[in-house]
Amino acid sequence: MSTYPSEGHDPYYREYARAYDEHSRGVPGDVEFYVALAREAGAVVELGVGTGRIAVPTAQAGVPVLGFDREPAMLEVAREKAEVAGVSHLVTLRDGDMRSFTLDAPVPLVTIPFRTFLHNLTTEDQIATLRACRDALGPGGRLALNVFNPDLRMMAKWMGRRAEDWEPFGWEGYQAHQDYRPTEQVVTTSLRVRDEDGQWRRTSFRLRYVHRYEMQHLLERCRFEVESLWGGFQGQPYQDGAPEMVWIAKRSERDVETLV
Repeated sequence: MSTYPSEGHDPYYREYARAYDEHSRGVPGDVEFYVALAREAGAVVELGVGTGRIAVPTAQAGVPVLGFDREPAMLEVAREKAEVAGVSHLVTLRDGDMRSFTLDAPVPLVTIPFRTFLHNLTTEDQIATLRACRDALGPGGRLALNVFNPDLRMMAKWMGRRAEDWEPFGWEGYQAHQDYRPTEQVVTTSLRVRDEDGQWRRTSFRLRYVHRYEMQHLLERCRFEVESLWGGFQGQPYQDGAPEMVWIAKRSERDVETLV
C-alpha cells in the first residue's frame, strides 16, 4: 500500500517491503470484504496494491486484478506471491500513481484498501484521485475504500508528548512516535527498532486523515453517489467511536458537478 503523493517518497514502504505482510495485517475482515465485492463485479482495479495482500486472494477467487503501486519493492513481493499462489495470469501489476492512472477500457470496480487514500496529502491530490477513479469506471461502476476514523483522544494524547517520547508499536522491538498537525490534518508516524549493533534504525510515513462529512463532500464533488458507509467490515454501523470508515460509492451520471 503505497502511492507517494507529490511531496516525495515515504521510506517505510521501500525499507519494509519484505516484512510488510508480517507487520501490516490490515483491518479485520478487509480481505473478505474486498474479495466479495470483486467477485460480484467480475474484475477489479486495486490502487495501492502493495504486496498483494488483497490482490492475491482476489485472484484465487477467480477474479482478474489490475493493481497499481508506486513502490517497486512492494510490487516485486506481490509478483512473487502471485506466482507462488499460481494466479500470476490473473494479476497484472503496474507502477502507477492513483492520482493519474488510466485504463484502456472501463471497469466495474475500483478499490483503495487499507487507508491508501490517506496518502493524498492535499485536497488537490484527493480530488485528482477520485476523478481518476470515476474516469476508470463504467456506468454504474463502484468505488470502495476504507480510512481510519480520526480519534480526537489519540490526537490529544500525542500532541501533549515530547518529540523524544516513544511507545511500543505492536511489533516486538518496535517503537513509534506520532506527530499530529491538525491545521494540515497530517500525521507523521515515525518508527524505530534496534539493529544487531544496538543502533536505532528509523523510518516514517505520512497520512492526511479525513473526517466523515469531508469524505462525503469529496465523493459528491467528484460525481459519486454514496451507496453505504460502515464502521467496520462486518457491517457495523458508523457511529461515534467506530474505528473505521468503510465507503462504497457509485459513479454518478450527472452531466455537471454539483460542487465546484
